Amino acid sequence: MRISDTMVEMVRLVAPHNANPRGVLYGGYMLNWLVDAGTIVAMDVAKSDVVLGFLDRMHFIEPVRVGDVLVYRAWAVNAGRSSLSILVESYVKGGEGARLATVGRLIYVGVDGSGRPRPLGVELERGEGWEALLYDAFAEWRRGVEPLLRREEPAGDLPRLSLFLSMPEDATATGIMYGGRLLYYLDQLNAIAAFNFSPRTYVTANVNAVAFRRPIFVGDIVEVRAGVTYVGSSSLEVAFEVLARGLSGERRVAEGRSTFVAIGADGRPTPIGAQRMGDEETLRRKEEEVREARELRRLRPALEARRPALVSALEGAPSRGRSPPTGRPRWRSRAAPRRPRTPRPRSPCST
Repeated sequence: MRISDTMVEMVRLVAPHNANPRGVLYGGYMLNWLVDAGTIVAMDVAKSDVVLGFLDRMHFIEPVRVGDVLVYRAWAVNAGRSSLSILVESYVKGGEGARLATVGRLIYVGVDGSGRPRPLGVELERGEGWEALLYDAFAEWRRGVEPLLRREEPAGDLPRLSLFLSMPEDATATGIMYGGRLLYYLDQLNAIAAFNFSPRTYVTANVNAVAFRRPIFVGDIVEVRAGVTYVGSSSLEVAFEVLARGLSGERRVAEGRSTFVAIGADGRPTPIGAQRMGDEETLRRKEEEVREARELRRLRPALEARRPALVSALEGAPSRGRSPPTGRPRWRSRAAPRRPRTPRPRSPCST
């Protein structure tokens, strides 16, 4: 099976109830819909139930507003013994063509009726041209994040932010909480952590290194711990971890980080007004994320071509009349470094 054969497409209309007070789509809805698209292609290729195992390098490129038509596309790029690596993109469709809104990388795991990983027996061809380029880039990214997937470390001394009960409407037919639904809740709660730190209107900028370690079942009590671990001029990062307890015992189920940008009444970034915070590794990582987002923003997707916009970034192709980027390729994954000791976050109750 070739990568191009796996593509699925879905369309969403952004309604008023999907938007924040500035009329911009809430990040939680975007994440849920992106996971919908990824889940559809993963299930179609695997011919079995799947669960979301990892989400990374999810960039929010363009603001999406009420009335916009969003097109989602997803491709299965690499296959492992029991997992699939998926690329998901979304575009705002308009009269002057499409604008790239979001790009992300996801890993799904095939599961049996009891929720345990099962072999998929799927083979995806490397192919030629853009398919080979994308295949190799994802294979390198997967190798880079493998140590993070295998190594589980506490996120740090994060304060409890919220508790909620996992309900039937949050779950799939297997009784396991849907990954997109958890991300929907996490986006809201992480934004609350950002607001508690410095009251502003925030929009989601990116979501990275979200590892789903163990399932959440219907009826579980879900605890979210979150705190600010990086502060820049107009952006901040919230680290989070998720725990669950119920009839299956108490367990740590997920961790990751989200970046938010403060915006003013004009919809443009505005200073947070707090002292900068972040260690050397965090600052280096944030610089790379900004570079990636800047390069993605330069791309102009051609929906009729039915190939991912990310391919143009991998090729270093000029877009919108600009010169191709120079220097080392920024889309090749670096080896995952050991997670540095997380600075103690400021508690939401701090003054």
